[in-house]
Amino acid sequence: MTILHPTRSLLALSLMLAAAAPSWAAPGVDSGEGSGLAAALLAARHARATADTATATDYYAKALNLDPANSSLLQRSYSAAATAGKMDAAIAAAKRYYETEKEPLPLAGLLLATGHFQKKEYDQAWSYIDRIKADSYLGFALPMIRAWVQAARNTPDAALGELAPMQSAQGLGDLFHIMSALLNEAAGRNEDALIHYDVMAGRLERQPLSIIRLIAEGYNRLGKSAAVKDMLTKFSQTRGGSVLLLGIAEGLMDPARARKKITPVEGLAETYFAMSQILTQGNAQALGDVAVAFGQMALYLNPELPMGRWILGSTLTARMRQDEAIGVLNAVRKTDPAYLTAQLQVVDNLESVGQRGDALARLQALSKEYPALADVQIAIANLLRRDNKFTEAVAAYDKAVQLAGSNGDWSLYYGRGICLERTQQWSRAEADFKKALALNPDQPDVLNYLGYSWIDRGENLTEARRLIELAYSKSPDNGFIVDSLGWAMYLAGDYKGATTYLERAVELEPADATLNDHLGDAYWKVGRRNEARFQWNRALTLKPEDKQKAAILAKIEQGLARK
Repeated sequence: MTILHPTRSLLALSLMLAAAAPSWAAPGVDSGEGSGLAAALLAARHARATADTATATDYYAKALNLDPANSSLLQRSYSAAATAGKMDAAIAAAKRYYETEKEPLPLAGLLLATGHFQKKEYDQAWSYIDRIKADSYLGFALPMIRAWVQAARNTPDAALGELAPMQSAQGLGDLFHIMSALLNEAAGRNEDALIHYDVMAGRLERQPLSIIRLIAEGYNRLGKSAAVKDMLTKFSQTRGGSVLLLGIAEGLMDPARARKKITPVEGLAETYFAMSQILTQGNAQALGDVAVAFGQMALYLNPELPMGRWILGSTLTARMRQDEAIGVLNAVRKTDPAYLTAQLQVVDNLESVGQRGDALARLQALSKEYPALADVQIAIANLLRRDNKFTEAVAAYDKAVQLAGSNGDWSLYYGRGICLERTQQWSRAEADFKKALALNPDQPDVLNYLGYSWIDRGENLTEARRLIELAYSKSPDNGFIVDSLGWAMYLAGDYKGATTYLERAVELEPADATLNDHLGDAYWKVGRRNEARFQWNRALTLKPEDKQKAAILAKIEQGLARK
């Protein structure tokens, strides 16, 4: 995201959340009576530690049956349930917690208010919102929340007045304008709404798709379809390099998708959605779960929120909660402009949890749905390459290149070049590497791969060394590039200099067989024979290919032959 940069607000929020986030060892939680309570707490604790919030919620519920008045346990229960998207359970636990505390934490009050808001019980919602303090860790978002509750209570002037502090707050100006536009439109003040939409449209290049969607919907509702076309033209010129991204933008700007009118419930859902995206930018560990909770709250209020499940799925993926992410992303409907992108994220998550077969099957199904889309074929080819199925990958890359035409980027040719090189089709591989460099002359991975390949083949040695040195200047902490430079020095006879770089390469990538093998060779050449054999033995434990394994075994037995 590039729109929302409330730097100072987020820094303060990070510190407050870190202080306010519950500790697993908080008094009163692990000291319950009976082994049943202890077992449930340990199970919940393990589930949270492994990012399984749904299971954690179930175990907290069991623990609460044994210790129903435990305030700290209630706090963990509503937090875990909200993060897992079990909003009814979260609201129930929050209510019990709220009733036991003189100064309850703001998230509990917000959950209760959200429950009432969803039922259109706006006065009850306000009674909870009005108790949340401006200096709490939800303070940066409180003006937007209060504004929509006031709007629901038919007090538009009070609603707009709630937003006033945001206008001068650092990093919150864009949110002030988009929320002002939506609130004015909800109140029937269309001319005032257009003033704010126009401000945002003038800052299009820095807006995320979620905000572009709101601007486009507003323009379409207010009869400004020409302005939407101008937005799409500008978007395609400045950010339309990705076919997927442009397709999402086109779908979101479709007049047929615009809601007839923005309601207060939808407005509060958009607020929660924006909060979720802001919080994903924070660096504090506590922010991630809070971001997920707000994403779930947004979908609770508006299950049809455009892009909502896609963004929530992305947030869950970033939190290493792949199984939950897959469930959320699979719920994105085919009619949603983000459907294909969500499906590709499902594929990534399936691969990351070791289900490459399922990932490939999902991609093959998508290729039938989108036979003319290069992005799907590229994803298939990349997956096959990562699975070392290079021959099959070449066929997939060939189809992707054909579909992409002149729109193919450097990574397409780089990926195919790798597979061609691994299948002994060097002339084609070399052409692809050169094509990739023509499209992106300073790309360090391509510079390194071509340079190393030339050195390995004994070709174009001067140019190969230049490419590797250029790659190193661009990415000096890439272990494979550092290894290439060291190996180039080794082959040139500079064994002492090579040793320095090859040691650094192994520090950066200690689990690569080839890098450890290279360092062993360098150690041998400078007379460090014991260390050489240690590195070769280390390389054997890292699953080298059969041909390389045989060569390493021979070196361990006989050392390096003299030349």
